[in-house]
Amino acid sequence: MRPTVISLSDQSHEEAKKIAMKLDLPFESQEHSIISADKNLYYFVVEKENKYLKVGKNNKSKPIFCNFTEWASNKKKSNLVRCMKGLPLDCSVVDATAGFGRDSLELATVSASVLMIERLPWMHYLLQQGIRETKKDPGLSLTKKLSLQLADSHNYLSSAEQSTDVVYLDPMFPNAGSARAKKNIQALRDLTEEDQSDDLLPLAISFAKKRVIVKRHKNSEYLNQHKPTFSISGRVIRFDVYEI
Repeated sequence: MRPTVISLSDQSHEEAKKIAMKLDLPFESQEHSIISADKNLYYFVVEKENKYLKVGKNNKSKPIFCNFTEWASNKKKSNLVRCMKGLPLDCSVVDATAGFGRDSLELATVSASVLMIERLPWMHYLLQQGIRETKKDPGLSLTKKLSLQLADSHNYLSSAEQSTDVVYLDPMFPNAGSARAKKNIQALRDLTEEDQSDDLLPLAISFAKKRVIVKRHKNSEYLNQHKPTFSISGRVIRFDVYEI
């Protein structure tokens, strides 16, 4: 499934058409959009100042976007950050499955740089916009550590000339229970497929110099049935850590 690009005003109509073409997404004109509103579809909304995802078109559905400013305000130490314990603060990280970039932002708190790899053009676009927006907030320095590349993680890890200290993997897993995930995570689950490739973890282990961290549901099997050096589990999420 792919989101459909729509504009909410005449001023953004032409820009929305250009974005749909650039990102290879379907486009709905404003007139057709009003007639065919579907509360279960994802829309890539183009406004003059903002671009975001939205489920359906009613006002109950809140915008879904890369909200780095809000995420940076959460000072609670996460299990992901605990997975970096023992590594120097000047280490480098490749987030090979960037998504909305929230995990990348957390990794930036305990590293010198985080390269985000994202294969979906529309997600890459939202990441670019999220980083751009933080430049309006002089107090948010974490995104200065972030860089972004539109690429397939398998291709990047198998062909990049320069290795990194840490590789982070989040091969998106489906819902494991009755409760729905947070809206941005649920959007990725609905709009992407779980990476079933057998070579992602071995590629990451070959590429990283110090550590590979894999995000899993706490009840999921180890990725590729490869037992980690250690794991850190929470209520729902488990991080498997592979020491190199």
